[in-house]
Amino acid sequence: MQHPFIAASRHAAATQPTRGWRSTLASALIAATAVTTFAFSPAHAAHAASADDTVEIPFWSRHWTGTIGNRHVEVSLSRVADTVSGWYCYAPCTSDKRFRLALKGTLDEHGATLSERDSGAKNNADRVTGTWRAASLDDAVTGTWASPDGKRTLPVSLAPKRDGRPFPYEIRLVADKLPDDSGSCSDPVHVSAIRLYDRGRLVQTLQTDSQGSCGLFTPEFADVNFDGWPDLMLAQGMGASPNIPYQTWIYDPKTRRFVDAPQGLQGITSPDFDSEHRIIWTSWRASCCEHGVTTYRWQGNDVKEVDSASSYLLPVLDGNTPRYCYVVPSYGDGYIEFPQRIEQTDTGLRSTLGNPKECEANDSPWMSRVYIDIWKPGAPGHAPTLVRTEKVTWKRTQTRAGMKFCPDVPFYDNGRIRRIVLRDDPDQCEEKNPDKN
Repeated sequence: MQHPFIAASRHAAATQPTRGWRSTLASALIAATAVTTFAFSPAHAAHAASADDTVEIPFWSRHWTGTIGNRHVEVSLSRVADTVSGWYCYAPCTSDKRFRLALKGTLDEHGATLSERDSGAKNNADRVTGTWRAASLDDAVTGTWASPDGKRTLPVSLAPKRDGRPFPYEIRLVADKLPDDSGSCSDPVHVSAIRLYDRGRLVQTLQTDSQGSCGLFTPEFADVNFDGWPDLMLAQGMGASPNIPYQTWIYDPKTRRFVDAPQGLQGITSPDFDSEHRIIWTSWRASCCEHGVTTYRWQGNDVKEVDSASSYLLPVLDGNTPRYCYVVPSYGDGYIEFPQRIEQTDTGLRSTLGNPKECEANDSPWMSRVYIDIWKPGAPGHAPTLVRTEKVTWKRTQTRAGMKFCPDVPFYDNGRIRRIVLRDDPDQCEEKNPDKN
């Protein structure tokens, strides 16, 4: 994930056991780049790695819970080189508020100073709404919050949020240069290695080849093999989103070293991890007009595909107007499903599609992707069951261009399936029966 100048973790905490839906935090942090400020000079932030013109860029990602005054908050911050940025929210942190209050700043030997902005403000979202000051961002944090005019101050007290085992080492990225916040995409930072330190002692170097299109990709943490230990991931490049390739290393608690993940996992773009159901899943795009979800499980020392589903066009009638709804699968609660679908009930069929006028009125869709899956709803926490599929068939019929095979399309029409032979456009019809080809 990327800020204009850094790539933000999908989940900012090193202790986070799974990574949630990538766009949630990624887009929130991107939007939140009206965010915070901490003071820290490049001379301290990055160290010369060797004589080959590379630099070491310190990186960490941390979560805290605590109070500002008498109000409970959650805080998430990431450090890249001389910059610290992130967000905070007042508890309970609902999804619409979690990433709204943005923080950004620098860090030096005198402590941290952060500027706070409300990225969701209707007017002047770049206006500073407060200033944070703290002596340190290591472990517990104590400091103050001050209003923009300095007339009001509140105490800040934060404790580290521990979700599972912490990442065991300090991280420094070996790069060709420091990132900058200019927003320029002409020469992005290239990361060639990740160095892991234990109290200043180099423990391991992980070779990599990571370069974003504009910003710097930063490490992400997930328990990829569901053993309770955080593993390490780094995006390699900006493929056709969401098809982003990742390099993954798995932590071996016996040797306290990281090893390459198996090829099956390395080949999954933009993977997410469901520790509750022990499923690896990914959302993918095959073209402009095909999106899907695939799930995997560990089998032995590698991962194997379990299930996959892709988008299709679901035909509906809006009065007398044929429309085609582009429906896309999603993952949740251990299985793949289509949130927009036709369901079989005891009294007939029903739709979860919403307003059909939002679907395309296209007379010539790609018929191989046009059909209606009819589902029986599952019990809470269980996948729906496919009852049957209504497919396009081809009927020989008279058109203004002569006899042709034209598509006989099933349309959902207010609780029933209605078939219509589309003969008005001869170009949509075929000389030979496609069902037999």
